[in-house]
Amino acid sequence: MPITPDLPFPKSAGDSIRSKDWNDLVSETRRLDTAKVDRAGDAITGPLSVAGALAIGKSSAAATAKLDVAGSLSVNDFNLLLRAGNDINHGLGWFGTGKLFAGANIDGPVLWGNAGGALGTVPGGAQQIALSWDNAGRIAIGVPSTELKVDIGDRIRLREGPAGSAGLWLYQTTPAEDRAFIGMASDNRVGLFGKNGAGWSLSMDVTLGTVGVRVAPHSVIAHRIDAGVVGSSPALTYGLYVTGATTYAIYAGGNTLTNGRARDSKLRVSTGTNGAVSTTSATWVDVPNLSMTITSPDIGAFFDVRVHINGVQGTLSPNIRGYFRLLVDGSEWERTAHEFNNAGWELRGVVMNRLISLNAGNHTLAVQWLVQGTTGTPTLTCCWYNDMRLISAVEL
Repeated sequence: MPITPDLPFPKSAGDSIRSKDWNDLVSETRRLDTAKVDRAGDAITGPLSVAGALAIGKSSAAATAKLDVAGSLSVNDFNLLLRAGNDINHGLGWFGTGKLFAGANIDGPVLWGNAGGALGTVPGGAQQIALSWDNAGRIAIGVPSTELKVDIGDRIRLREGPAGSAGLWLYQTTPAEDRAFIGMASDNRVGLFGKNGAGWSLSMDVTLGTVGVRVAPHSVIAHRIDAGVVGSSPALTYGLYVTGATTYAIYAGGNTLTNGRARDSKLRVSTGTNGAVSTTSATWVDVPNLSMTITSPDIGAFFDVRVHINGVQGTLSPNIRGYFRLLVDGSEWERTAHEFNNAGWELRGVVMNRLISLNAGNHTLAVQWLVQGTTGTPTLTCCWYNDMRLISAVEL
């Protein structure tokens, strides 16, 4: 503790030093030799150099670092810089309110506060930001910045933990619960899990590559996809339902096998009527009620076009020839001729059949006829006894 000298003090030349003055000086010197910097209630106004460890709140013998503080360390209104040697570019510093900063080439963590922050390292000497965030709560990992909540610039790994499988739960706000899981169903299965009854609706065997839809993937590689429909809950009408395809909804590069009946919605169009009609034209004219329009799909298709005309008869001339032809968009695709040699006592059936490839779009099908005779003006009649005439098109 500081000495309070007896008066007179300070002493002038010729003043005697009394024994008490001397004893006080010696006692304080001895105390300082033992206590050294024990200056309770005082302040060190000059530089302080510590050759060994500086322990605060604990004994110097228990210090584990050059500065060992037992308790909180508070730095107020000043910048704090921790650096390696004299290199200001390698270290950690505190610069102003809310900002923890480090030099441009820091080997270790880098943090910025207030409007965001970052963590980075220096492989090879140039700083790289591994993790950053902004004041909107967006986190970027391995990328400079992001407009998403989390943006990762490379692969990530989710490990199996106490829950038993590696994966990711998807949480929805309105029901306030996890609704679906994407991850491992077992050591050998990865898939999609619906929490509210769907279960593992889609999964894949990670070794074989087989896929199961509402059932586990098959253990035989010959079964690439297995779909569980019968007995599933809820009940399903379709095992596979494809919509919106502009080319092929399903394309098979080999043979297909259906264990059951197969239905499709391919184009099946027909038109026709009954009742006798006749022509005396020696040039091509349309057969009444034997024309129609069909639509080929976007990818084009083959059509089986069939024409049936019953009860055909030629009258007047003893030798009559009747011609019939099929037109597609005004072009002839099929023709046939029938000869009648008994002037009204022969009935024929006319059949034309043609496999046609049609591009996408609308197409017109029509049937025409004409008649020729050896004398006079012959007549060609069809549906003589109220028979049928019809044209049909079936997409293949």
